[in-house]
Amino acid sequence: MEQSIAFLREGVGQCSCTSTPGCQKKTAPVVAVVGPAKSSTTIAVQNLLQVFHIPQIGYGATTADLSDKEQYGYFMRVVPADTWQAKLVVAMLEHFNWTYVAVIYSAGNYGEKGFEELERMINNDLSENVCIAYSEKVKSLAEPAEFDKILNSLSSQKSVPQVVVCFCEGLTMRGMFKAQQRLRKRNPEMRPFQWICSDGWNDRLDVVNGVELEAAGSFSIRIHSPHVKWFDQYYFSLNPENNTHNPWFREFWQEKFNCQFTVPKDDFETKVCTGQENLAINYKQDAKLSQVVNSIRVVGLALQALYNDRCRENSTMCTEIFALNGTLLLKYMLNVTFVDQFNQEVYFDASGDPPAWYDVLNYVGGEEGFRMVGEYRKKRLGKYRLKITKSDIMFYDKTNQIPESVCSKPCKIGQRQRETAACCWICEDCLPHQIIDYTTRTCQNCTLGWWPNDDHTTCYPLVHEGPDWSSTGIILALLLASLGIIMTSFTVLIFIRYNHTPVVKSTTRELSYIILSGITICYAVSFAVLATPSFTTCFISRTLPPVAFSMIYSALLTKTNRIARILAGSKKRILTKKPRFLSTASQVIITWIVICIECVIVAAGVMGEMPQAGFDSYYQPQRMVLVCSTTTFAFLTPFFWNLFLITLCTLYAVKTRNLPENFNEAKFIGFTMYCTLVVWSAFIVLHFGTTNKALTMSFSFSLSASIALVLLFFPKLYIILLHPEKNVRASYTTTKLIRCHFGNSQTTERTSKENWKSCSSQHSLSRSEAGSQIRNSCRKRRLSAYISQSSSQDASTQTESNKITSKFARTFSIISGGLGTSCSTQHEVKQLEVNDEVQELIDCCRRYQISQSKRLHGSVKNLLLVEKEEQNENIGCLIADSMQTVLNTVSKQVLPVGSSLTHTQISNEDSKFEQLLKSRGMEPLHLTNATPL
Repeated sequence: MEQSIAFLREGVGQCSCTSTPGCQKKTAPVVAVVGPAKSSTTIAVQNLLQVFHIPQIGYGATTADLSDKEQYGYFMRVVPADTWQAKLVVAMLEHFNWTYVAVIYSAGNYGEKGFEELERMINNDLSENVCIAYSEKVKSLAEPAEFDKILNSLSSQKSVPQVVVCFCEGLTMRGMFKAQQRLRKRNPEMRPFQWICSDGWNDRLDVVNGVELEAAGSFSIRIHSPHVKWFDQYYFSLNPENNTHNPWFREFWQEKFNCQFTVPKDDFETKVCTGQENLAINYKQDAKLSQVVNSIRVVGLALQALYNDRCRENSTMCTEIFALNGTLLLKYMLNVTFVDQFNQEVYFDASGDPPAWYDVLNYVGGEEGFRMVGEYRKKRLGKYRLKITKSDIMFYDKTNQIPESVCSKPCKIGQRQRETAACCWICEDCLPHQIIDYTTRTCQNCTLGWWPNDDHTTCYPLVHEGPDWSSTGIILALLLASLGIIMTSFTVLIFIRYNHTPVVKSTTRELSYIILSGITICYAVSFAVLATPSFTTCFISRTLPPVAFSMIYSALLTKTNRIARILAGSKKRILTKKPRFLSTASQVIITWIVICIECVIVAAGVMGEMPQAGFDSYYQPQRMVLVCSTTTFAFLTPFFWNLFLITLCTLYAVKTRNLPENFNEAKFIGFTMYCTLVVWSAFIVLHFGTTNKALTMSFSFSLSASIALVLLFFPKLYIILLHPEKNVRASYTTTKLIRCHFGNSQTTERTSKENWKSCSSQHSLSRSEAGSQIRNSCRKRRLSAYISQSSSQDASTQTESNKITSKFARTFSIISGGLGTSCSTQHEVKQLEVNDEVQELIDCCRRYQISQSKRLHGSVKNLLLVEKEEQNENIGCLIADSMQTVLNTVSKQVLPVGSSLTHTQISNEDSKFEQLLKSRGMEPLHLTNATPL
């Protein structure tokens, strides 16, 4: 500052040495000032120069404050402001993907303003990825402990950044290297930091002297300053004798060579300067020299332009007058444009700043020292670009592999960041139909009918479409439905063809055809469910499925209910009242009543919510498919009535599961209900959990229909087509298990009814020609036939009335003809084969004999009463005939009856009976312990 004041005093003073004592000789006026190098000094000088309107051009001051023309109106420079240096640092961080960094900066205008610029650029989203995790200010001349404290604090962070940016002067950078050296000696496992230093370090070797290992791999920024070759030759030729116009050169010479031109005679220690010392010793051209050259050239070109514009005639007075106008000269200086000797274009913006051009240096140590690995400058179209030669770089770990400096890695597409700490976050997935707002870092839903693009930044409208009949699922569903219709039609044709055969009759034909009709509708409705939705198809999908299932399960419920009522009556000792509504007509009427209830429920649901087609934007990802827009409640409500029917059918099926009649039809009905319950339970769950409800419905409907078709009708088709010999009355007895007599396997239903009338009315023919003998024997003879024997009790006989009304605690009487005859004559009884109906009778007797022996007579009598609409008082004769036939078949001969039956004969017959049961895999009756009849 003192030098500036003295300099100004000479330039603006008006005194003359001839008239004023003590006044120095008047010199040429000061029109412009070049320098100084440091930003802080430059600001102080500019504050003084602008008072006198003297332009100042800097060659080393880079602080961004000097770009403020309101505060520093007479300043300009040939070096870029630190704003561009901050942009370069951000560009380097992004280039190497260093997103988590620390910043240390020198106290003072240079470091503090540089950090402010860097922080402003990051916070203003110039870089979306870089985050400053830690920042600290340090004095350039701080104590070593202060540097150690900063690095210790940095190393103790929860997530330690690997990269450290230092907006520092050279001394500050050297202090950080020394602190790192001390810390690594105390902790050898500590990794060195990856340093990026501003142009305060530049390429100065004095900064890294003694700390080369700590500085290795670091980056330094240098303002592009080419080497001025011609200056070296000029500089080396200078000496105190030929450079007298520079008043400070002698002082510079003495300081450089540590000598004095004038030395007292008695001073033998001070070296005397000879003026012949070699300036090339320890010489390194200052990096700012090219900027000094350009600064001087700018002033010269401005003065030349001023002279050419204002003083067309060669007038020295004109030049002096206009040159003293600093404002005018500054205007000409700002308008200077030229390409220097280094091929560098020089021009200035409104703030007096030139275009930025930086060199990126990488300190590698050794003899090579600094290596230029990149540059940052304006390219074509006026855009700045960072160019890095990665192959030439050495990082802090002495390798060419880019180190990581991140706290959290970037989230993937479709994820949002949720911050957990400074510069750290966790990634959370957004839903498939959501986009990400990177400003607020939140997930936002796309509106109905829209879908996110691939990077989840915007929504686009979905294309409207219908069901794809070329998809694998729909093709399989239609094939299953078509196959079901074919098999159901085949079953119907077979039943019609064999409509009068025992197997078809045993199924209650009318109910079977209702079931088959419902199965056909279940299959056919898949074509409407999977068709392009319209009012018609949606109406069919709403109404037909529940009605079709009601047809199936109403008929099955009627069947199982009838069997259960008959079974309940058969367990009574004496049937006092004939069961009602067992006829075919009654069963059909009951079935249609239940179906009509379902129709009422369906009609009410349709009137409450009319079926219609609509779009379901979440049918499938990125698709908007036309579907029947029916609420789940409206669609499922009619099916709950069917579910109620299925539940009742299942209960009845469990109740009658052990009834071995009609080819085990009760068991097949039970299996059907069990499987149907599983399918329907899965269907209800899938309907709530899937988007493609139409495909789920199609498969569920077809599968439910297939279960009923296969389990209820395929066994009967198997008998009809593959085993016609079993398609006889003796093989299909349902609840008419015990009849008047069984006859042989070819006896017709008409013959059975005639045999019933023969015994009950006492004048009809039985299965043989001995009808009159049967009638007479039924009137005259009473005897007790021993089925089993007790050593302590005798057989007793009872009257016909006693036989019907008594509880049969020990015996029951049977009416028979003469010795060797029953209701049919002995010589007409044929030796019958032990067929299925005999086995069923034996099995029935076995169950009642073992568990409830007193109910044997009542059970057999009640089952026989089902055969006829009318009740017969001579039922005892029928029981006798049936039981006699069984025993005759067992023994393969006519069973003796009456008093001639000895104890030995009875034992032999009992043994044969037990052996037969054993050969058939049945449990023995233990006849020796049974009550004698």
